[in-house]
Amino acid sequence: MYAVVEVGGRQYRVSPGDEIFVEKLEAEAGSELKLPVLLVSDEGGVTVGKPHVEGREIAAQVVKDEKGEKLTIFKYTPKKRYRKKTGHRQTYTKLKIVG
Repeated sequence: MYAVVEVGGRQYRVSPGDEIFVEKLEAEAGSELKLPVLLVSDEGGVTVGKPHVEGREIAAQVVKDEKGEKLTIFKYTPKKRYRKKTGHRQTYTKLKIVG
């Protein structure tokens, strides 16, 4: 059994027990969220919503907030002595799919 859920404008394929990283959510660690379901596949076949499947929600537990890997941004203009180096680390929220 799997489902496609929407979190923060992006879609994720999840199954019970999966852990996914989504963009930072304003939720505390240990709290539960209900995620809207776009598609569900189980023993009965595949059900596609318009846009969401009626009466179906996936429960997810917030595990923790975590930073991703560092990205280096380097701007450079040749022959003009222009160099600018900055970095960025995106913050993600780790969700565990309960069911």
